[in-house]
Amino acid sequence: MPATETSKDRHAPVSKPLRASRAALPIALAALLTTGCVNDTASYLIEGSREHTIMLHRVQNWIWQDKLTLTVVARRMPDCQGGLDIKGVPRRVRPELYAAPPEYAEPIYILKLGKRHYAVSTLSCRVQAFKEPPAELGHKLGVFAEKNGRFAFHPAKDASASAPDPDAD
Repeated sequence: MPATETSKDRHAPVSKPLRASRAALPIALAALLTTGCVNDTASYLIEGSREHTIMLHRVQNWIWQDKLTLTVVARRMPDCQGGLDIKGVPRRVRPELYAAPPEYAEPIYILKLGKRHYAVSTLSCRVQAFKEPPAELGHKLGVFAEKNGRFAFHPAKDASASAPDPDAD
């Protein structure tokens, strides 16, 4: 008879605390897999306005990825907002922002991502890649970087120079 009792105990229903821990396992596993992932945003405010900005949104879906998608958004509300998704950006890259020299058809900013360069216009709210790196970047406004676990725009030490004026002719 003891063998029957042991056999019976082995097939006993699972206790409620054990069921709860089994249900929590997928949640804990998902949290573990997404720890270290990136989904954050930083903005450069033009003339201190939240309505006139260049925003960078970083997304890294999996912890084992060393590259992310960077969405660059040029925004001048209420007139326009537009952007570009840039895939395959190494996570370690610190995007640099420059006020471009006045030689362009419209006032632009230049975003430097390692060896890649992008023209950012808040006049037309367009972002596009340069085919060749520009000969001159212009005045450095600052860098988008993670500091103390927070992604933000950090002004250059001499960023007091004026940025492009979208209302200029």
